[in-house]
Amino acid sequence: MKNDLLNYLFDFMIQENWENKNVKEQARAIFTTICCIGDIEADTKECDEILAALYWRSALEELIEYEDFENFMLELIV
Repeated sequence: MKNDLLNYLFDFMIQENWENKNVKEQARAIFTTICCIGDIEADTKECDEILAALYWRSALEELIEYEDFENFMLELIV
């Protein structure tokens, strides 16, 4: 299930506009769900790898700094 949700999140972030507030909130909610069901904790290699892949595959580098993206996505699990 974790992998299915992760694939969905990748597709969602690639297809949607990050600048839309609802997209940001939905992406964070899905990511938080993945962390909860997958027992993924912040500041772990797996978490870092997922966030980096999401950031780069979604081409967010022109919209948000990586550190700000990471902090936003981790806000509900730390």
